[in-house]
Amino acid sequence: MSTIRSLRLLFAALILAGAGSVQAEAGSLQAMPLAAPQHAPLVAVAHAGERLAAVGDHGVVVLSDDGNRWRQARDVPVDGLLTAISFADAQHGWAVGHGGLLLRSEDGGETWERQADLEGQPVLLSVWFDTARHGIVTGAYGYAAQTRDGGNSWQRLGLGAEGDDYHLNQVFPGPGGSLFIVAEMGNAYRSRDGGSTWEALDTGSSGSLWTGLGLRNGRVLLAGMSGRVLLSDDQGDSWRELDSGTHEAITDLAELPDGRVALVGNGGLVGVSDRGVGRFTTTIRDDRVNLAALAPQADGDLLLFGPSGVLTQP
Repeated sequence: MSTIRSLRLLFAALILAGAGSVQAEAGSLQAMPLAAPQHAPLVAVAHAGERLAAVGDHGVVVLSDDGNRWRQARDVPVDGLLTAISFADAQHGWAVGHGGLLLRSEDGGETWERQADLEGQPVLLSVWFDTARHGIVTGAYGYAAQTRDGGNSWQRLGLGAEGDDYHLNQVFPGPGGSLFIVAEMGNAYRSRDGGSTWEALDTGSSGSLWTGLGLRNGRVLLAGMSGRVLLSDDQGDSWRELDSGTHEAITDLAELPDGRVALVGNGGLVGVSDRGVGRFTTTIRDDRVNLAALAPQADGDLLLFGPSGVLTQP
């Protein structure tokens, strides 16, 4: 796994290199309590209704109801890295990490309960739930699994050709109830039946893809290594490359209220597209900090998440 990814995937790579000691450390401890949790390393963010919930290292989960004031969630029963988070609605959320770690919240992220670790203790990189019962997780070495009972039991999913072991970096929803997974080496997969079966897509790219986004107008974006952004106008049947304005790795995408798309990435990369999402204008922050995730605010500001915690970009 490359170490020139987002903070989230960089941490996952380090865990792969030393999985034994890190897994043991996270087995029974509680999240590290912090006086200023918004400054902890944070690698992923999700909406729980109007609330924002972000996760990161040392089992830290931070919550904000206005994007300005942040507090640490109570009763998080792990102290290791949390790599991804998803909420099906304002109350029901899941967070994942290395070692097959699964956490569930039923109160908007205030408290968390550890579910049974997934068999084989895979390094999990992504989680997505659309209801309180149905969800999918993906991870390193081709791991993908689905639950239809709220995470109590999981069934492995087959993607691509037998024996493929690409790291599956993110699962996300697309138009018309479709689902997509982006992976290493330009690989991407699509499901048209809620995640039960998957087909490999020809993206025309050989560089690893870290993130993707289904837009409100039905188009789909994929992004990743070397500033690559791919756009599909036909739900993934074909792809064309956009001018991203950067060669930095792109780690997250978000659609703004006016239909433009924002992106963040390594080296302090922040970018915003034109209204037609045909090209991006990018800047590099003075701090050049690697950025792992973003969340647009109603006032037009962007909240950025990375090793310095929560940052604001006007």
